[in-house]
Amino acid sequence: MNTTANHPRFLIFFICMLASAGQLAIDIYVPALPTMAQYFQTSAQAIQSSVTIYLMAYAFGQLLFGPLADAYGRKKILVLGMLMFTCGCLLTLTANNLETFILARCLQGFGIAATNLLAKAIITDSFSGMALIHAFTYMAIAWGLAPILAPVIGAHLQTAFGWRSCLTFLLIYSFVMWAVLTRYRETLKQPVHLSPKTLLKNAVMVLKSPVFQSCFLAQGLCYSILLVFNIVGPFMVQETLHKPPTYFGYLALAIGLMYFLGGISNRIHHPRLPTPEQRLRIGARVMTGAAVVMLILALTVGLEVWTLMLPVLFMAFCAGAMYPTLMAKGNSIFPHIAGLTSAILGFALLLVSSLMMGLAGFVPFHSLTPMAIFFVIVGLTVVSMVGKLLHHLETPAGAPAA
Repeated sequence: MNTTANHPRFLIFFICMLASAGQLAIDIYVPALPTMAQYFQTSAQAIQSSVTIYLMAYAFGQLLFGPLADAYGRKKILVLGMLMFTCGCLLTLTANNLETFILARCLQGFGIAATNLLAKAIITDSFSGMALIHAFTYMAIAWGLAPILAPVIGAHLQTAFGWRSCLTFLLIYSFVMWAVLTRYRETLKQPVHLSPKTLLKNAVMVLKSPVFQSCFLAQGLCYSILLVFNIVGPFMVQETLHKPPTYFGYLALAIGLMYFLGGISNRIHHPRLPTPEQRLRIGARVMTGAAVVMLILALTVGLEVWTLMLPVLFMAFCAGAMYPTLMAKGNSIFPHIAGLTSAILGFALLLVSSLMMGLAGFVPFHSLTPMAIFFVIVGLTVVSMVGKLLHHLETPAGAPAA
């Protein structure tokens, strides 16, 4: 197996490109959801399901690609996944009904699972210690740049060329990923024998880890905050507040920017500043506080642009600040099976996000109160999961739990 060393800077660039692909495939067309609902002559909930189904396919794809990547190498599985994603992009451009479009989105989601999953596995293959956390920080920042740029790009593409131009952008992006992939050299050093017995044993070991359990729930819920805003927000802003698609695009830009700044904050270190573990606890509490403020504003002021945006800006910053640490701790607990660990973690957190988005599809977009209640519940659950995670990280291995 070719294990020629990759340059660290190239690896970071490659990882960032892979990580942003999955988010781009969501956010590039969310400003067009109301227009697409009209085109396909369907309901808001039905067109929102194209995002939910994409995420579910994304989740299940990781369960397949993770073990295969540990056995056959990262590059071969990346080729397989990207081939499926490119085919899905082509199918979305020819879809004339909602059923075909959802099938294409399912194919895209299944294929894109390989990129985000293997970005994390490649990091675990190539870095350790603080360099590992820094690499995950760059990856999380790239993931955060997608919701900063994609809705604005998508809104302007839709306004200028129609909603299918957003999907053309994804096809072009896939071609660029193919070009970069040719320079990547395999990073898997020791393949794992692919047998049902070994796979089951390793999967049980990962699933039984309390660190894993806490990380996937906290990550999934943090991720769902941005996703829920991106699928419910367009209808609130365009249908209820009567703003144009580009207006929502710039609101999503602000949300993404706050997530980006939260991720960047992990690069700031000083003895007097909180540790990564302390930042997790602070971030979870501030996130919940912002959701409570949203609920108070919803009950007293009602739905306005600022009552919607202000709390979500704080929640996005906290999610961005927490995500890299949660990702690093969750993916590095079993480095010898990084592909499988990343697969199960990615599957679990995306399943949580899909569930949250499925529930969000029933959230009325004519009132702010249901969304605020939704976010309060999410915040309180994140506080609980972070507390559980930190308890287990502080308890020495083999020591009885308190």
